[in-house]
Amino acid sequence: MARPLSRAAASVSTIVYFGAVGRSGTTLLERTLSTSPDFIALGEMVHIWDRGLRDGEPCGCGLGLRECPFWHAVGELAFGGWDSVDLEAIAADRRSVDRNRFIPLLIAPRLGRRRFRSAHARLIDVLNRLYGAVNEVAAASAPHAVLIDSSKHPSYLFLLRKMPDHRVSLLQVVRDPRGVAHSWSKRVLRPESGKAMERLGTVQACVRWVSHNLLFQLAGFLRVPRRRLSYERFTHDPSEVGTRVDALLARSSSTELSVDGDTVMFGIDHTVSGNPMRFDGGTVTIRSDDAWRDEMPRSRQLIVGTLTTPLRQVYSR
Repeated sequence: MARPLSRAAASVSTIVYFGAVGRSGTTLLERTLSTSPDFIALGEMVHIWDRGLRDGEPCGCGLGLRECPFWHAVGELAFGGWDSVDLEAIAADRRSVDRNRFIPLLIAPRLGRRRFRSAHARLIDVLNRLYGAVNEVAAASAPHAVLIDSSKHPSYLFLLRKMPDHRVSLLQVVRDPRGVAHSWSKRVLRPESGKAMERLGTVQACVRWVSHNLLFQLAGFLRVPRRRLSYERFTHDPSEVGTRVDALLARSSSTELSVDGDTVMFGIDHTVSGNPMRFDGGTVTIRSDDAWRDEMPRSRQLIVGTLTTPLRQVYSR
C-alpha cells in the first residue's frame, strides 16, 4: 500500500454523517443538501471498497469509480492510485472491526485484543487518508465545503470519530418505523448490479429501528455533535435539512438550497452508493412516501407501533 499523506499534508475536513435505519430517505436528504455549494455529497462511503472498487459499481455521475475524474484523483492523492490498495486486507480489517457488536471496543480500542487494535489502527489510517484526499479534491471546486457521508451504519460512525484529522458530526434521520418496516418488506432491485436489496421481516425491521436509533443517541452522549430530523418533517419542508445542519455545525450564515416549495433541482453528485435516485438529475418533486398507510396490513402496523414504543413517541414530539 502507498505511503500515507503526512500529517502536515493531510487535509482536515468537516463531515456530516447521516445516521439512520435503511429506507429512511437519506439519499433524498443528502442530495437536497448538496444543492448548496457549501456541501459535497459522497453517498454511502462505507461501501466504497466493496461495491465501488471491488465490484465496479458506478459513481453517481455514471462512470465507474476508477474512471470517474473525481474518484480517480482521490485514489491518486490518498494511495498513489487505487491499484495500490489491498482491498482484501481492508475487507479483513473491516470484518474484524466495523460491526455494531464491537462498538464498545470502538469507543475504547485499548480494551480490545492486539488483533483488534492492529486492525483498528490500520483502518483508521486508511480512512484518515481517504477523507483527507476527498476533501482536497473537493476543495479544488468548492473551497471549505462540508462533506456529507450517508453511510447510516452506527459502527461506521464510531469508527470515523477516531480519525485524527477530521471532525465528524451526526444528523440522525428518523422515519416513522411503520414506513421503514413496509419499505424493508418490498422487493427492490439495485440498478447498479441488478441484485435485490436486502429485505427484513416485521420484527427484524423493528429491532433494527430501535437498536440503530439508540446507538446514535449513544454517540450524542459521547459528545459527537448531533441533531435529529424526521423524514416526515423534511418532506413537509425540504429546506429544514439546511436549517438542521446549520444548527449542527453552528454556522453563522444560512445554507441556500436549490429548493422551491416542494421541488428541488438536482445536479450531478459523485456518490459512491445509495438509493437508485442518486442517479437522478433535474427537477424532482419531494413528497412523503406514505404508501404504508394503505398497503401495510393493520395487524403489521399494530405490531410495529407496539414494538417501537416508547421511542417512537419520543421522536414524534
